[in-house]
Amino acid sequence: MHLLWFRRDLRLTDNEIVTIATADGAGVLPFFIIDPWFYTWADVGKKRVRFLFESLENLNFNLQKLGSRLYLFEGNSTNIVQELTKQLTEQGYKPKLFFNRDVQVEYGISRDKTIVDFYKQLNLDYYIGLNNFLQSAEQRDQWFNEYYTYQRQSQYQAPATINTPQITLNLPELTFLELKQKYHRFWAVEKVYFPGGETQAQAKLDSFLKKRYYGYHWKLSRPMLSQLGATSHLSPHLTFGTISTRTVYQSTKALAEELKTQPKAEFSLKAFRDRLRWHDSFTQRLYFHPEIAYTNRYPEFDSLYTPSELSPAKQELFQAWLEGMTGFPLVDASMRQLQTIGWMNFRMRAMCATFLTINCGISWHHGAKHYMNYLVDGDLAIDNWQWQMQAGATNPLSDTFRIYNPSKNIAEKDPQGDFIYHWIPELRGYSLPEIEQGKYINNSYYPQPILDWSKTRKVNGKVVSDLRKLTKQRLLSQGGDEYNNAIAAKVTVEKYWQHKDREYKEYQQKVTDSQE
Repeated sequence: MHLLWFRRDLRLTDNEIVTIATADGAGVLPFFIIDPWFYTWADVGKKRVRFLFESLENLNFNLQKLGSRLYLFEGNSTNIVQELTKQLTEQGYKPKLFFNRDVQVEYGISRDKTIVDFYKQLNLDYYIGLNNFLQSAEQRDQWFNEYYTYQRQSQYQAPATINTPQITLNLPELTFLELKQKYHRFWAVEKVYFPGGETQAQAKLDSFLKKRYYGYHWKLSRPMLSQLGATSHLSPHLTFGTISTRTVYQSTKALAEELKTQPKAEFSLKAFRDRLRWHDSFTQRLYFHPEIAYTNRYPEFDSLYTPSELSPAKQELFQAWLEGMTGFPLVDASMRQLQTIGWMNFRMRAMCATFLTINCGISWHHGAKHYMNYLVDGDLAIDNWQWQMQAGATNPLSDTFRIYNPSKNIAEKDPQGDFIYHWIPELRGYSLPEIEQGKYINNSYYPQPILDWSKTRKVNGKVVSDLRKLTKQRLLSQGGDEYNNAIAAKVTVEKYWQHKDREYKEYQQKVTDSQE
């Protein structure tokens, strides 16, 4: 009997363990565990859990079409897998466990190790596959080539049928109706902006490649355009594995090959594939360094960035940021968007992060937790590391770090004010120049700015800059692995921007040539 344990790989297509476990008509028991730990975790969000449940429901539907179904067990994951294995062994089966390697917090790492040890003790087979590309041993210099080698390989095909024998088990099991009833608080959302499931993921990819991709390379940073579909909106699906990055990569690459004579279209698709690689590289980083999810990359920042309770003054600033009431329209529109739909485009996520950490002087720990509480695509691998980056706590060998100007970004990213007017109805009726001049003050519920952006940028920015210098001095004097890793990080960033600049120049030349 093959036990097919789904986690963050909720799909049948290009899923290694599905293809291998179901081969040759083997008996297969597909299951997912509703682990109470996950739903009481501080970083879990209602929209993300609903997306997960919808994805499970769709997975069950797709399994039923193949003659199988998804078993929903409830309880501690380690206990469930051990008890399931024991009961099947007692019934005369010889279970073999299949699951994909995943990027985990400490709980998941410990759980997987315990289960593997358990199988070894019982002399039972197990198979650990890949959900997406992941190096099992850290070889930074080989990652890029190995990544693309994997992305170009043939995808695992979904089986035509799945043989799931009728088995009686004495385990806490839920039907999908019981799941909705017991965890109804996660279903009680007014509107679903990102429905879950493999079927939805494929439909979303198809619609993106049909026409939404066009202009992606510049539209992705425009908050209103990205909200309306100028970006793929696949990030929640990649988070829960309802589609593989390889499926997305190969579909995108195939379309780009067809559009070689259209440089703008080709460039948009290339920019999207670059973002896909960027997503996977963050996942790889967390796999080898799970501590970065909650710990400052360099100890010099421990004096500044801490998850400890905020002072009353900082709490007031934090509350204004949470509620979208800072008096900085683009920040507030973004924060309200987050609370309502559970999503923001990358530029707004980064801008709101630098505003909180640099201008408000509040630790990235607090902001990262809020993002994870609301983002439907919340992914520790990307979210928390990006927070450290925006807070200036990474890449100390670089002489500069970025601090986004919310006012300047209005002119660059929301020049007509569409995004601001959509999310801040208090400002409708005021032109952008009038908003900048503060004409709404005393005539609207919308607040005046809670801080002086230029002053806080200068004062708090210097604090961060000084810590970066201290870190750099220590690394230079000590040398060793930490210094070598910092050098590698600096080189990677520099090469990335050089590569982007070269690509853009090549793209401009192609556009010019096509117009002649």
